[in-house]
Amino acid sequence: MLQLLLISTLPAFTLLLVAPATKACCKLARELALLALLLATELLRHATAAGSKERDRERGARMSSASSKPKSAAAALVAPPAETPAAAAGFPLLDLPELALDRVLEELSPASLAAMACVCAVLRDRCSADALWERHLRLKWGHVLGAAARKEWEAELGGRAARAGAPRPTRRRSWVDSLACAWPFSSSWIGCRWLLKGDHTPAPAAAAAEPTPAPAAPPVDTVAAWYRALECGEFWFPAQVYNREQDGHVGFVLSCYDAHLRYHRRTDTFTARYPPLGRKPGKEEDGVQWNRVRAPPVSTPAPDLHASDCLEELRPGDHFEIQWRKNKDFPYGWWYGVVGHQESCHGNEHMCRCHKEDMVVLEFQHYAPGSRWRQTTVSRKDHREKGGETDGFYGGIRKLQTKDEISTWRRFWPVDVLN
Repeated sequence: MLQLLLISTLPAFTLLLVAPATKACCKLARELALLALLLATELLRHATAAGSKERDRERGARMSSASSKPKSAAAALVAPPAETPAAAAGFPLLDLPELALDRVLEELSPASLAAMACVCAVLRDRCSADALWERHLRLKWGHVLGAAARKEWEAELGGRAARAGAPRPTRRRSWVDSLACAWPFSSSWIGCRWLLKGDHTPAPAAAAAEPTPAPAAPPVDTVAAWYRALECGEFWFPAQVYNREQDGHVGFVLSCYDAHLRYHRRTDTFTARYPPLGRKPGKEEDGVQWNRVRAPPVSTPAPDLHASDCLEELRPGDHFEIQWRKNKDFPYGWWYGVVGHQESCHGNEHMCRCHKEDMVVLEFQHYAPGSRWRQTTVSRKDHREKGGETDGFYGGIRKLQTKDEISTWRRFWPVDVLN
């Protein structure tokens, strides 16, 4: 039977490969082919499970028949006691103590946690707890999500609630749209849609066995829903990207710019959408790796000047980020540099008095000596945006406080010195 089932999927798989995705007439054929493959996979899974149960039943019957034969007294003394049916069946999961069950659920991966939520109504409620999903969200997304991303997600929830209350024509969802996220997240796409559909609607069997007086609150405002939206690329979140537009463009080396990002599960990369640069339209960059993305360290929007609160404590050798933009129509980007010495100072740490001077020397050492981008100065007491159309405008300064921040910047150090 399994051989016939596998052979029957060959026409569907061939149609999926041959039918072009760009032609509208072939879209229905491709969707039907995908549906046939999914049904074949479900049937194969259930057939395998049924075969395993049958083998276990036969093994149990053989063991019972063997145990019914008469044994000698000596054999009875040394033979181990047979397992009771209750022990063979296993310990029910829901009979575990609360703390033990919580510990089990904490060890599950996001995909396993979503599958566990489809078992019954009790586990659905327990597996949708924010405490479980906050941990997964922090482990995978913590270093790229900031306060701005959470605010935009809350705004997205408000917009969804408003759209849900307004009448709108129904739109038939494509099988391809559902398949893009449903397949990686659960072992049974047809049997479980909990995490992917984003609702608490129970399965038909569960609804018949346990009727509820009122529908459960939708989990659209839960952490699990946010995790799903991020994983499936349904939510563009604000973050910052190091060295934007890495297509041979060296003009953004050791910089970090604001962008909105969307995740792609297949490639484990992001698409970054940058804001417009003056009259130039915004650009998109594909294939952005995780190590090039960070959460914004400050809440200052890209067009605004950051209030510098570290100027008094800057000393030679300190690492910093400074806002810079080409002209006043552009948004700011953050650029990496190191505090340098005054021209009159010889760099002796015991004789250096640069930290008492009103002007602070800012060096960008990835540029060659003599380059106009190599060095600039700012005032400690009265620093505002400075510069012009030729060299650009320097804005607020932020001192780097941790070794992790410094090492992250140093990873992007160019191979060759820039001019």
